[in-house]
Amino acid sequence: MWSYFKFEFKQFFTSKKNLAIYFLLAFATFFYVFKIVPTYNPIESVDYEEIEARYLTRQEFLDRMEGQDLYNLHPSVIFAIQIFKEVNPLDKERLNALDEGNLKKYADLTRDWYYFTNSFTYQNEAISYNPKYFTKNNMYAEDDAFYAYLEQAVRYDAYSKADYELSLGIFEQRTALQTLERLLKGLLPIILIVCVLLLSVDIVRKDRRHPSILKGFPISDWKKLLVKMFVALLGSVVLFVPLIVGFIIIGLQSGFGNFNLPSPEYVAHLDWRKDGKFEMMTLGTFLTQSLTLLFTWFFVIINVVLLCSIIFRSEMVNFAVGLLLIFGENFYASRYVGYFWDIQNYPTSYIQVGQIISKQRNFYYKNDQLDFTLGLELLFGLAGVVIFLMILIALNRRYKLIK
Repeated sequence: MWSYFKFEFKQFFTSKKNLAIYFLLAFATFFYVFKIVPTYNPIESVDYEEIEARYLTRQEFLDRMEGQDLYNLHPSVIFAIQIFKEVNPLDKERLNALDEGNLKKYADLTRDWYYFTNSFTYQNEAISYNPKYFTKNNMYAEDDAFYAYLEQAVRYDAYSKADYELSLGIFEQRTALQTLERLLKGLLPIILIVCVLLLSVDIVRKDRRHPSILKGFPISDWKKLLVKMFVALLGSVVLFVPLIVGFIIIGLQSGFGNFNLPSPEYVAHLDWRKDGKFEMMTLGTFLTQSLTLLFTWFFVIINVVLLCSIIFRSEMVNFAVGLLLIFGENFYASRYVGYFWDIQNYPTSYIQVGQIISKQRNFYYKNDQLDFTLGLELLFGLAGVVIFLMILIALNRRYKLIK
């Protein structure tokens, strides 16, 4: 068994295809670190000049309206006066807090600013959110902005009670750990899972190149498959090496952050349009659960490839089935579809790892049943069935790995 493991290990990590995948991932990581990260411009940033411009414009309007007879004014003007009298003092205090360098006070005031601004902006034809939300013909931009404002409010509430040092980089989620959080809510999980698929797609078929050598290992086929599974999992772990290097570079440039930073979690509610609510988890909890779910996906993909390899004996079929599993969610993904379908019961619904842990996907689908624990149960159940079928078929002499 040990000799066979060493043989598989060497074959896996000397494969030109696998080395190319590691190289491309490393290249993409360094491109992201040195080209994308420096240009990162969050919609919700700490922009002193922008806050000041809003404050001065509103204040000039209020000064002009001072002493005028409100009965002769348009209702929208009266509404603006009422709103500006509430929000302008907050902006003034926020500016003062930044001038003083009192970031806890700024966080406390900004929490109130987001809650209050959201309350009169959502579904208001006269007032709009930041125009950056309304890009690329986003039909649900207002809902996304509503979600983002609530999330920011909860983050700043946690910052106002922090027992760690605050910085503008933390507020704008520029630290290494927060960058990882943002990536896990984006395309990084899918990129890594596709890499695992590519690494393992030929792990059985390549044996046909060395039939005489492999027949010399006195172990059964099902044991060989388990060894291949373990080697592929080790190869999946190596994918994180360039990511860790990139993480260190970002940390040296923008700070590493800490595991006690806030990571809001969307929770169920009665009326999603009015009572959107977040609870707080730590960034450490978010990362732990995200990586757990991600490695579970690695495990599933590898076993699906192994099963397809002994049934179909075609790399293209392995690749196609793997892609179908990874991108299967796209066949039914649609805003609020979870209100009509029980999508929480589909393993493919859990591919967006970070959005599952933060429950952003729950908001997207309008479904409060998508859950980290349920996702693990479904994926491990799927992996268990696949492993059982794989071993059962491997025991059949008709499906011998080397004939």
